[in-house]
Amino acid sequence: MSNTTHNVGSEHVLITGVTGYIGFKTLTIALERGYRVRAVVRSEKNVDDLKNKSTIIAQSLDREQLEFTVIPEFLKKDAFFKALDGINVIIHLASPLAIETDDYDAGIVKPAISMVTSVLEAATRQPSISRVVLTSSCVTMIPIEWNMNPDSERLYTVADTNTSVSGPFSSSMEAYWASKALARIATKEFFEKERPKFDFVNLLPSVVIGPDDRLNTDASATIDSVLQGTRAAVLAPALSDSLNSAFPYVGTPVHVADVARAHVDSIDSRLVPGNSEHILSSDTPDGVVWDRDVSRVCRKFFHGDVASGRLPLKGSLTAIKWRLDGQATERIFGWQFTSFEETMKQLVAQYLRIFANSAV
Repeated sequence: MSNTTHNVGSEHVLITGVTGYIGFKTLTIALERGYRVRAVVRSEKNVDDLKNKSTIIAQSLDREQLEFTVIPEFLKKDAFFKALDGINVIIHLASPLAIETDDYDAGIVKPAISMVTSVLEAATRQPSISRVVLTSSCVTMIPIEWNMNPDSERLYTVADTNTSVSGPFSSSMEAYWASKALARIATKEFFEKERPKFDFVNLLPSVVIGPDDRLNTDASATIDSVLQGTRAAVLAPALSDSLNSAFPYVGTPVHVADVARAHVDSIDSRLVPGNSEHILSSDTPDGVVWDRDVSRVCRKFFHGDVASGRLPLKGSLTAIKWRLDGQATERIFGWQFTSFEETMKQLVAQYLRIFANSAV
């Protein structure tokens, strides 16, 4: 169903996590479509930073289409509830603040669960809420041990949920993996037990990549700002083995703009059914092979940069094949995911642009 049948002006949307990679893009798409937005930040400093990074954010503030609310600590009693007055839909993208910890359960697992349940509990007390859109992850579909012995022929769907999540956890990665699954399980249990008047949409992205829009207007952006986290690992095959990941990646990319778009689309209950879950991943069901396909994109679109050594193609990222059912999502949402080729082309182009600016 087309978004043109949806009365955008009737919705007042609260979005968390707007300073982040996905959240920033989600906020700008929501504003471009005309939604009234209340954006949650952790400090006033974030507001000035966001205004400087986006013309539409600054303009939307001026015309009162956008307002910010500051919540320094999400898990503080009633902190989130106070931000919900007049809100119809919540898009909850924020994650707990990262901390160094030896107690993985207390420092990683419990905060992730509480972050979701505190939002849901607050929403039950605000009668205007009709929907909560949540950011989950494809890692909730499989136990971490799957990576050591992957089933690369089976097609995984949203019916798959990892229930092998009991501790104790031996590493922060294992705890993170479990925390995502437990938060997803807690969401379903909350709705089964509480039966609130609002519904939920759970979105399960795979490996989120693509250009970072927060860097587009930043003249001081550096190569290091591009080479953050996942982006560094997937750019390794184009660049240097100094970026190589310590562990293999599943070959399941998704463009950050598609993830953001899916969050905003999910506001519309006539388009996306309630109490539903959706895999966000491109090039499904067979995915990509990082080394082969990154190299192919570089040689196809950036031949001169490969020849000059700006893209030396010296790094590597081992790929694990993971077959995902992305087509089911495309049928419901009515659009196709951006291809890996186009996604990687845009990411490499941003890297080269910032590389060139840094060299001036």
